[in-house]
Amino acid sequence: MQQEIVRLEQVNKVYKTGDSSITALNTTDVSFETNKLTLIMGPSGSGKTTLLSILGCIIYPTAGKVYYKGREVTKLKERELAALRLHEIGFVFQQFNLIEPLNALENVMHPLVLQGISKSEARKKAALALEKVGLSDRFMSLPKKLSGGQKQRVAIARALVTDPSMILCDEPTASLDAHSAEVIMTELKELAEGGKAVIIVTHDLRLRKFADKTIYVEEGIVSMNLKNEQYYK
Repeated sequence: MQQEIVRLEQVNKVYKTGDSSITALNTTDVSFETNKLTLIMGPSGSGKTTLLSILGCIIYPTAGKVYYKGREVTKLKERELAALRLHEIGFVFQQFNLIEPLNALENVMHPLVLQGISKSEARKKAALALEKVGLSDRFMSLPKKLSGGQKQRVAIARALVTDPSMILCDEPTASLDAHSAEVIMTELKELAEGGKAVIIVTHDLRLRKFADKTIYVEEGIVSMNLKNEQYYK
């Protein structure tokens, strides 16, 4: 059953540099739902990562309101937003952002430790998360011993381990070969079908086959229509 998880009302983002202003995101009304894999597509510099950052409560909009599970989060203080991110939102990044001195299991445990969960319980939950992404044999592997696809699967396990309602991915397949990208997208699709809201920023048109919903961003304007397909090639 699909439910609205995050909604933007009349949201924009403007950056000021000296006397000039740069509009990264034009005034936007858009919502996202659970049980859906949503793509946010657009060329480089279009504003899609700004949109993702607002959805993930990483930055405040310049104007407008953001609601998460019906609660206005634009009024929250930074410490409250940090707690929301830690408990409710999982992040998967293009460059994996794994902690190099930690093995796969320890990397996945990390957000649980930040939540104050005991190490023994965190270890159990991290092991289950890694098993879900097919890495039960790589618990002790350091990031430098993992392939790109394996690193991304560790990153997905880390995003999943806190059981977030929403998973945000910024170009999660950009550093991967075609086979690894297919595996990662299949796993993300399964997560959406299992009740998560999975939102992915990408410029890769090949990922559209996995999407339940696609949103396009061009020059800061959000729409449901693709206008300039040549930008994505």
